[in-house]
Formats: sequence, structure tokens, C-alpha cells
Amino acid sequence: MKTYYSVLMLSSALLLSACGGSDSTTDEGQFSLGVSDAPMAGVSRLGLVMNELVMTDANGEIHRYNLQHREFNLLDYQGINRHLAIDNIDLPVGQYHNVHVTIDQGDGNQGCYVEDGQGRHSLQVENGYLPIDDVQIIANQHRVMTLEINLYQGLQMEQEQYQLRHRAMWSVDNSQMGHLIGEVDPQWVASCEMDYADLTPIGGEFYHLAYLYPESVTSLEQMADMGTTPPDGLTAPLSVSRLLQTTEGDWYFAMGYLPEGNYRVGYSCLGHLDDPILDDISAGPFVMYKDAGAITIETGPLGGQQTVHECGDGNGGHHGG
Repeated sequence: MKTYYSVLMLSSALLLSACGGSDSTTDEGQFSLGVSDAPMAGVSRLGLVMNELVMTDANGEIHRYNLQHREFNLLDYQGINRHLAIDNIDLPVGQYHNVHVTIDQGDGNQGCYVEDGQGRHSLQVENGYLPIDDVQIIANQHRVMTLEINLYQGLQMEQEQYQLRHRAMWSVDNSQMGHLIGEVDPQWVASCEMDYADLTPIGGEFYHLAYLYPESVTSLEQMADMGTTPPDGLTAPLSVSRLLQTTEGDWYFAMGYLPEGNYRVGYSCLGHLDDPILDDISAGPFVMYKDAGAITIETGPLGGQQTVHECGDGNGGHHGG
């Protein structure tokens, strides 16, 4: 059996209709979903068009919520910012699995798309949906989740159109996550560009990237690049973020919506040589330049606590805030 709903997004007046639903609010909780991404060089706009939120309850009943083909630019919501795609909808109490948001695949004229320096291209999302972790709805409680999409790892150009892979996505309960702000030593940046001047990209602008690893990584020698199959003894990053500069020229990066726990950070100025598919450490010119050390992401009392981490000697406390 399938249950269909209609959702008016970002409005306090949500129009919902359900087959066999309960009239008792004590049998319902609320659910919201935000979407965020990490900044990426070379892409000016990424249009996502959401179709339906789909969830299966413990009895095997499929619940569908119409998202009305709403479009938004994912690049407007980077770091700790997020787009509230689903705002406070009512759901029957219970455990939901196979949760996902279907999207309108790009065909070159309609649906999802990417704009870069070469124009506008269609975007195909893997299997036509964005995956969300299982959701437990508790009576009279509001479950808020965020889907994080890491474009450096998941966005690829193939046969004149872009592909977005699930390997670059994760979702997290907002009460169980925190944000990372990294203040990067300017000497690291200058030294990396000097040491690898012979690898300067066309146009002369290096791609400075921060790499986030699980706590099992304890040294620079264990840090793999973004390739899908890391070499033996190396670990692929969980997330990758572009370094940004303040108006005063200070370097920093932001990684939002990280599950609480322990991690390690690496840095390189050679992001332009890091293919998201290939192993560019053992088979290419890419080098991880610095180990920025261990970090602990804590949630804080309500989730979303911000952790500031100094990479090297930091930058004097400047990170765009």
C-alpha cells in the first residue's frame, strides 16, 4: 500500500492528505530536511530539482510527499548553511527506512543541471535519488536532518554531462552533529605553491583543499586522495573542502554537518591534480602536503556546535565570520 501526501514547502500552512492516517496528533511527530554542500572551484551553479520524499514504514507501507519539482541552487548553501527543503511535516510515529528524495534528472533542457565556465550541462544523479538515513519519528517531537553533498568527491563530467554519485553524500540528525572551521597557516599555502611550482595549473591558480579522515588515520603517510580505490595502507577521505580567503587574505575552510566523533585533517595545494576516481598518489603527481592533526567534533547541547581548528600556526583567528 502507498500513502500519498502533498507538501507546500517553506510555508507554515502545509497541505497534507493521507490515506488511512490518524486524526490524533499524539500519534504523530514532525520531520524537516535541509541540504548543504561544500564549495567547489570551477562550478558556478548546481540546480537540484526535487520531486518526492519517499519513506517506508515498519509495516512496509510507502509514504510519498510531493515536493512539487522545486528547484534551488545547491551552491547557495555551503559549509554550515543549508537549504530547508522539507519544513516541519507531520508523520505517523514509527521507524522509517529506504528514505530518499527523488529528483528530476537533467536532460539538457529541464531537470537538474550544472553551470560551469563552458556553459550549462545536464546533471544526472546516481539512481535518480538522494539517499537519507533511516528516520525514527517520536510522538510530539521534531526530527531535523541535513543531507550533506560533497561535490569534490561526487561530481564528475562524463560524456558531456555531469554525474553526481552517492559516495559523496551523507545525512545526519542535527542533534548529533557539529561544524568544523579550519584556520590555515599562510606559510603552508605559500610553501606548497613554491615547492610544487612546476605543477602550477593552467591559469596559475592552485586548488587548495582540506581533507577530512577518520580517526584511524594517524599520519600523513596514511592519507589517500579522493580516488575510489585507495592504495594498500592508505585511507580515502570522508570529506573534502576548498580553502577560502577572507578579504584580508587569510585562509580558512568550513565543513558542515559532521557526525560527532574524532577525525584527522590533511592539506594540499594540488587539488587540481586529484581526480575523484583515480588513485593520483601512487599513479599520478598528487601529493598530500601537510598533516593538520586530530580534531574532535562535538554536538553541543542542541547540536551544531562549531569547532575551530588551527592548521599549523593558524591564521590569527580569521575565518570569514
